[in-house]
Amino acid sequence: MLGTGPLIAVYVVCLYVFLAPVVLFGVFVLFDILGGTYAEGGKTKTLQNLWEKDPAVWTAQDIDAFWDQS
Repeated sequence: MLGTGPLIAVYVVCLYVFLAPVVLFGVFVLFDILGGTYAEGGKTKTLQNLWEKDPAVWTAQDIDAFWDQS
């Protein structure tokens, strides 16, 4: 059985391996939101344009229009 020191080291390494990508993703998303504009297909979109309509309530026509634009 491992001693206390190596066991703590294994737990810390596991925490870094599994939580670091989640934390980094959150930081990158925060920076994107704070930036305020997104470039997509040559068009610059602001946060207001992106959040005009909630994707959770899109109709079939909205989904088709979204797929057609890319």
